[in-house]
Amino acid sequence: MRRDYFICVFLLCICVSLFYVCFMPLYFVYGGVVPREFGPMETTFSWIYLILVFLVLPIYAAYKKKFWMAAGLAAYGIVAAFPVWVLPGMADKLAGEDASIVAVVWAFLLKSVYGMAEAPFAPITRAFGDSFVEVLPRRIMPVALILYAGCQLFRFYRNAYRQEQLDPMKALDKTSIENNLTGIGTKTVRKASMPEVLGTVITAPAPAAKEEKREPSLPEE
Repeated sequence: MRRDYFICVFLLCICVSLFYVCFMPLYFVYGGVVPREFGPMETTFSWIYLILVFLVLPIYAAYKKKFWMAAGLAAYGIVAAFPVWVLPGMADKLAGEDASIVAVVWAFLLKSVYGMAEAPFAPITRAFGDSFVEVLPRRIMPVALILYAGCQLFRFYRNAYRQEQLDPMKALDKTSIENNLTGIGTKTVRKASMPEVLGTVITAPAPAAKEEKREPSLPEE
């Protein structure tokens, strides 16, 4: 059941990206942009997607301890960043007439993934600019993991602090230390002590056993 969160979040992000790719022309392509106009509905859904990916899902996963939800979001972030990691190293394989078909097909797939991941954020460029929006898909993974880890660390130290404050043994130790202190401010705390007994304790002797009364015996004739 917990792993279903991973699949649902991962597929949700891919479905939204594919929706933009299927019904809207690409704005970001690998190596540049293709300028176009953005409609109001497209812009509205882009803002909803931005808030969902960077705020709602990471915060909810961290607050509710849904690790697999955060993992699914981070996995999508890895997929979105993968083309930028791999494509620069394939420039030599794609240059010239000696480029293999496998390399060309692989590069085409990576460029398609790049355009898919960038598509939902394209309408936000009117507010933040191309350079800021272009790197947003590669920020999904660190945001999801950092928020989850930071929330769990904060919760751990907060619970440890509360447990320390509510520890009865610590309260008893603190009370005993305060009782042993003398001259606190203008008040003086006396130590409780048992009264001493002066002299020697004398115990009364046990009552002697009563002697049995003997009747006088008659003299024998």
